[in-house]
This record gives sequence, structure tokens and C-alpha cells, in this order.
Amino acid sequence: MRNGMWVALVLMVALAAGCATGGKKGAQLSAAPDVSIPTGVHEQLVWSSEPKRPGWTMQEPDTANGVMSFVGLSGTFGTEQSAREDARRNAVNGVVNYMGTLVKDKFERARVSFGLESDVVNPTDSARAFQKQLAVSVANRVKAKQWYEEKWQAPTGVGWRSFVLVQVPEAAVEESYKQMTRDMARNAEQKAKEANDEIAKQQAEKAADFWKKMQDQGLAE
Repeated sequence: MRNGMWVALVLMVALAAGCATGGKKGAQLSAAPDVSIPTGVHEQLVWSSEPKRPGWTMQEPDTANGVMSFVGLSGTFGTEQSAREDARRNAVNGVVNYMGTLVKDKFERARVSFGLESDVVNPTDSARAFQKQLAVSVANRVKAKQWYEEKWQAPTGVGWRSFVLVQVPEAAVEESYKQMTRDMARNAEQKAKEANDEIAKQQAEKAADFWKKMQDQGLAE
């Protein structure tokens, strides 16, 4: 009986330890294991900055302490600098596309709950407007945290490939979101003033009210 109780206690401790270490995947850069570099049929790895591809190249760390992480992957380029520039550009596009998708979904759900027609508030067009503003305002706030690079020999010559882990403050994205919703509200108010008929005026007023509430809610709402 005592042995049975001891086994049960050990199992409980093991389970508790497993729960404690599970946590958010990727919260730490070391949480994702490094992976072997795949070999090509018509190309050969000449050099890499690490013996294996870091785990973050395959699994982006989760948001932590108000900072989001994204990974950019370059194409194959003749110079290391070109590969780095392409990887960073790819990472920025990842930020913009990801946040644009979230915003579109948010606007679509809010539009339905408000009972507005798509010609009054168009989530797709609004998300695109947000992406354009985000691409300009956040591009300079994206900071490269880590780099990993490879040099390959192919029949056509030597090519460089770069991976970059970038970080973006959530506050910077929220700032762009607030600015966009403010602009949309002002535009709707202006349309209401310039409306030639009552129906158009009411639609513009509804849109202005919608965008003001979206601004008050914030992106994380």
C-alpha cells in the first residue's frame, strides 16, 4: 500500500512539472530546438553561421512583454547584403500581412454586430488602408534581434540565404491602428457634412460612429 502511494506521488509530481514547463511555446528563443540543414540535390552547403538552423527559423517565438516576433527568410542572392535586405523586407511584410488579417477579421465582426452594410464600412478596404499605414510607420520600428545565414554552391554560382528574427513593439502597431481609425472617423464625418441627401448623411454618420468606437476599443479588444 505504501509503495502504491509512493508511485502515485511520483506521477503527480511528474505531471505538475510537465505543466509548469509547458507554458507558451516559443516564449524563449531556446525553446524551439535547432534543426539540421536540409541538403539540396543540385546544390551544396559551403558555409553557415551556425552548425544547425536555429529553432527560431522554424518556429517564431510568441509575443512576450509587449513585443511581437516575426521571422523573415530571403531568397537566394549573389551577395550577403542583398540576402539580408530581402530577409528583413520579408519579415516586415510578415508583420503587415499578419496584422492586416487580424484587423480585417475584427472589422468584419464589428460591422456585423453594428448591423452595417459593407458599402457603409468595408472591412477589406479598411484593412488594406491599415496595412499601408502600418508598412510606413512600423518599418522603422522593426528591430533585427538575431541573424542566421547560409552560403550555397549551385551550378549557376554561389548564393546567400538569410534568416532574421525581428521584434516589433505592440505599442507601435496599436499607434498605427489608432491613427487609422481616427482618419477613417474624420473622413466619415466630412462625408456626412458634404452629403447631398439624408440617406447618405445617415450612412456617413453611422460609419463615423463605428470608427470612433473601433478607436476606443483598440486593436487588442
